[in-house]
Amino acid sequence: MIRKEICAFACLGLLSGAAMAQSSVTLYGIVDTTLRYTNHADPSGGSRFQMADGLVTGDRIGFRGVEDLGGGNKAIFTLENGFSPANGTLLQGGREFGRQAFVGLSGQWGTLTLGRQYTVTHEMVASHDPFALANYAPDDIIGGNYSGARLDNTAKYRGAYGPFYFSAAFSFGNVPGNFHTGSSQAVGVGYGSGPWNVSVTYQVMNDVTNAFYGLPIDPSQQKVWSATGTYTFSDTVLYFGYVGSRVDVADYRDDTGYLAANQQLLPSLHLIAAGYYDHMHHADQSGNRWTGTLLLDYFLSKRTDVYVEADYTKLSGVWTSTAALSQFQTPFFGYSSQVGANLGLRHTF
Repeated sequence: MIRKEICAFACLGLLSGAAMAQSSVTLYGIVDTTLRYTNHADPSGGSRFQMADGLVTGDRIGFRGVEDLGGGNKAIFTLENGFSPANGTLLQGGREFGRQAFVGLSGQWGTLTLGRQYTVTHEMVASHDPFALANYAPDDIIGGNYSGARLDNTAKYRGAYGPFYFSAAFSFGNVPGNFHTGSSQAVGVGYGSGPWNVSVTYQVMNDVTNAFYGLPIDPSQQKVWSATGTYTFSDTVLYFGYVGSRVDVADYRDDTGYLAANQQLLPSLHLIAAGYYDHMHHADQSGNRWTGTLLLDYFLSKRTDVYVEADYTKLSGVWTSTAALSQFQTPFFGYSSQVGANLGLRHTF
């Protein structure tokens, strides 16, 4: 009897070890700190030198888990927070896992995830942007204000069918008695084969104005659509795209286009050049925003790189005088241009 019990415990131990071997949890992150100079940084036109969060990639630490369920199916989760390396504080409004927090299932049929996630438009546009929708608006004038960045209470499906890929999401508003309030719907379709990778998206976010922009007006519905892509040849990647955004009650209409290139000069040295254009219409006025940026990125190792960057932004018309959908209440405090420069150090793990 004792021998049978010992064998039973031994078998349970082997099965437990096999289950553990098929599961994993990965700790990962990015620490990216920038020294930045900008002019026209206050109402008097003064310049500012500052240490801040990374220019391109937001700082983060996260946990990513996978469990093999058999038959090609897996259970997955991601918990990821954002923080400022300059002072150690949490970002995304102080949330513990403000960047991402979701659980899901994946298999040959695709991937279904539930929780706080990137929007469909943000994911697809970021994959076709040289800065992956940068952390700082001067290097990316699309960003979370147009794409929505992340949404809470989101169910998202992603799948691939040959060279085509597809994504759809629904975000619950969680408002009693009103299924529509605070909800969002999105769909995106892409194609990748050979040197080409292109995608289109359409997204509707209901009652988003106060949540995203803090504007003192009635909640609005925002509609966003995009057509973006990349073309790769030799050591060069070309980026191109268009993103349209409409916020109804707030009456913001933006049409944004961009062209960019990432050129590998040496195995450890890359040069990124990008130009962005945004035409905004608001309150029967219109204006333009032009941004050009150059970034030289040198990799000291596979995980550590240093970069230098310069950007110039020119504003006209309504862009100089309104609380535009950007990181500024009034862009550049009413001045029509801004020059910026960065020196950054980034480590990934």
